[in-house]
Amino acid sequence: MWAPGLPVAQLADLGVRRISLGGALARAAWGGFLRAAQEIADAGTFDSLGEAATGAQLKALLTP
Repeated sequence: MWAPGLPVAQLADLGVRRISLGGALARAAWGGFLRAAQEIADAGTFDSLGEAATGAQLKALLTP
């Protein structure tokens, strides 16, 4: 179930016990990629790259 605008706590209050994202996280990542590429192509700027995860954040996420 994907419910934009509804926080996990509210979904839980509504009785939702499991949230399935399917490929939504991958599509969100591709969306960021496409926005950044479009900005570079259209404006010649790189501002949206400032929203990228840092190396330290990725390492913390992937370290067991």
